[in-house]
Amino acid sequence: MSEDLLLHILTGEASDEEKEVFYKQLEQDKKQEELFMELKSLWLRTSIKNTKIDEDAEFNEIWWKVKKGRKKVLNTTLKVAFRYAAILIVVIGLSGAVGYFISQGNLENKYSQTQQFMATKGSVSVIELADGTKIWLNSDSKLSFRENHKKKERQATLIGEAYFQIAHREDFPFIVKTGKLIVRDLGTTFNIKAYPEDNFIETSLVEGEADILSNEGSRILSLTPGESALYLKEEKRMELRSLSSHVLSAWRDGKFVIRDERLEDIFNELSRWYGVEFKFENEALRDYRFTGNIKKTTTAQHVLKVLKAATDFDYKIIENVEKADVIILY
Repeated sequence: MSEDLLLHILTGEASDEEKEVFYKQLEQDKKQEELFMELKSLWLRTSIKNTKIDEDAEFNEIWWKVKKGRKKVLNTTLKVAFRYAAILIVVIGLSGAVGYFISQGNLENKYSQTQQFMATKGSVSVIELADGTKIWLNSDSKLSFRENHKKKERQATLIGEAYFQIAHREDFPFIVKTGKLIVRDLGTTFNIKAYPEDNFIETSLVEGEADILSNEGSRILSLTPGESALYLKEEKRMELRSLSSHVLSAWRDGKFVIRDERLEDIFNELSRWYGVEFKFENEALRDYRFTGNIKKTTTAQHVLKVLKAATDFDYKIIENVEKADVIILY
């Protein structure tokens, strides 16, 4: 990261060519991206305060990271620039500060900080993005989001399960990456289930339209409301089936709604919610299937009793203090 280029970016003096080079570098190096956000944060805090903070020491620490561990004396020009920004705010007052933030906003038309969201085990998180899009994150799920102005699209990456109500924009589409597939919004409400430990990725459409794409961007299929596309990872094939909307909303309403699912997949779901670990002593049990509705407010032991009554297995629980309890199925 060049000192001169960084200074031009922070002060708003960078040309279009310099901005193009700078933000392209950030896109290719996540560590540099994070460091830039630290520097920018320090710059902003120094610029809007008429107080002395230890910006020299803080900047030295960050700049040491930028230089990949090589100790370097603080660049005099940049240090002066930080102080000049603080003095400038005192002179021009609040209106100048507002103008400064607008200037910084214009600088970032081609660069948007990634936002991170998550739902811990046994919880559901609700997210509302600035564009009006609403997202429910299921237990043990993570979502990152950024606006890519260069590609003119809103980009989300999902690990886990999420229910999306997309605020549609014809000129700024919304895409969700799951590692193996990409879902592109065409005015849509849909559900994606893409946990790494599951052997499938499921995309279910409630209303509107959605395309499922390969990682290369080619269209695999288009969904219509009520359709669910099940991608089998190991077999690398897609199955299309019908699914009612109340099943999709069940996990948001505090229920396990199970429709002819394998026992292994059911226990993966229970593991994410209750924070326990399941082990199969009898491998044949993995492919047992079950259909039913179970409230999430009940205990894991009660769920096990319900499943045991409907299928042919028994279990024992090994309780642990410092790690998850283990339930062995036999």
